[in-house]
Amino acid sequence: MAWDINTPNTGDALAALDANSVRILWQKTVDVFEQSEDFFQQFEGTSKDMPVRVINDTSKGAGLKLRVTTRAGYYGPGKSGDNLFQNSTDFEPDIISSYEVDVDYLRNATSITQRTDEYMGMQGELASGQAVELGKWMGREKTARLMMTFMLKGGAQNYLVANGRTTQDSLLSADTVTYNEVLKMGTLLKPLGGRPCQIATVRGNPILKYCVVGTTAGLYGLKQNSDYQLALRNAAPRENWDENPLWQGGYAELDGHSIREYNPIDHDGYGPVGSAFNAKAFTGAAITAGTSTFAILGGGSAAAAAYTNIQFFRFFPNYAFQFLPNDTYSPGSSTAYLLIINPSNAAVDPGKIGMYAFTTGNNGNQITITQRLGAVNVGACVTTLGSVTWNGGVWSGYHTATHPIGATVVLCNAKGVPIGQTLMMGAEAVVRGYGSMRNKRSQWLVDGEFETRKYITSVFGQALRKNVRGVYPGYSLLTHAIPYPELNLPAVTA
Repeated sequence: MAWDINTPNTGDALAALDANSVRILWQKTVDVFEQSEDFFQQFEGTSKDMPVRVINDTSKGAGLKLRVTTRAGYYGPGKSGDNLFQNSTDFEPDIISSYEVDVDYLRNATSITQRTDEYMGMQGELASGQAVELGKWMGREKTARLMMTFMLKGGAQNYLVANGRTTQDSLLSADTVTYNEVLKMGTLLKPLGGRPCQIATVRGNPILKYCVVGTTAGLYGLKQNSDYQLALRNAAPRENWDENPLWQGGYAELDGHSIREYNPIDHDGYGPVGSAFNAKAFTGAAITAGTSTFAILGGGSAAAAAYTNIQFFRFFPNYAFQFLPNDTYSPGSSTAYLLIINPSNAAVDPGKIGMYAFTTGNNGNQITITQRLGAVNVGACVTTLGSVTWNGGVWSGYHTATHPIGATVVLCNAKGVPIGQTLMMGAEAVVRGYGSMRNKRSQWLVDGEFETRKYITSVFGQALRKNVRGVYPGYSLLTHAIPYPELNLPAVTA
């Protein structure tokens, strides 16, 4: 096998991205902007009370599967008085089952040449930061795969739609996360056998509650909810200002439910934004009006869109998401919808919105649309898409079919309402298995030690906890409308 010794991170390549970044010697630091990391690490622990139970098997050669055995309780009639246990059916049977947590190698790498630091004048700063960035990548990937596990691998009993709606396509703009929806999620979880999980300890004693995990955009609806605001006013602690979420910007605990915010940052790197709970992207190529199908490119810039191996749309529907090499989701072909919203400072149609549909055209890197909302019924262009009519009803004056690079892409339903999910976890909602390596850093000097290749490796996997009936009793997931206040979308009321 021939090794490709060419690194993408040469001095010339990086200078081509931004000639002004070639370093003047007095500038000593590299700015790294805030990034999302492993959100669910805070919930890890080996106790069965933790929402993310960790099983460690660090021995080499132990295989790439962890088997977890489960058993049911005894629920027979028993005997009263002088009745004896005589027949085999008088005795309680032990009902057992098992499920597997597949683990496998998860790796990433980067590289740098000796000349890169000299050429850029950064004196080792790029090289020293590479290991840190690889670690952040590992954390983000673990979080992404776990969120998609909750999204795609549960049973029908784990999923519900806000405000009693029968499908996500019937959600309206007001059908967001509310106080009552949080209570509903817990009510669904308890009969499944979901137990409260450990969310903290106080003087060595575990604090057990159900844990709600929502995105910043998704939980915005909760903060606007009048019932939640009333509870905050009347029941929040007043003795210590630092415990009151009204002043601290956190979330009040609701009837035994602890609320945690996950903030998927719109980062400045070449990769997906948003999350499995709020599918989002930025256009990497301009879109012009027309009547034919086309592919939506992601990345937010032409430079990012040129990378055909990056999964900008991995969180959108109908994508074959890979959990492990032998575990890839088989996507369906149902119609899904998205909105593209122009920036408020766009040269053409600022702040205007386009709506599009797709079925099987999501390969992760780009989405091929099958229908586009427009002013005529010709080819792929239709005047009514889903339940939305071109410039009709609340959409009057909002629509456009032209979008610049950098326009925001969000998942929506047939009514044009942006949608997403909020999670509730109980104890042992999921099992994470770690094998012989956990975030192991290594490097390889090549080409006469001129180039350094750096790697990070984990032997890792995760699976939903499952009982003997094949039910997943540890979590519930609510699909609801997402407000996205920064996008200035019309309120859909019917």
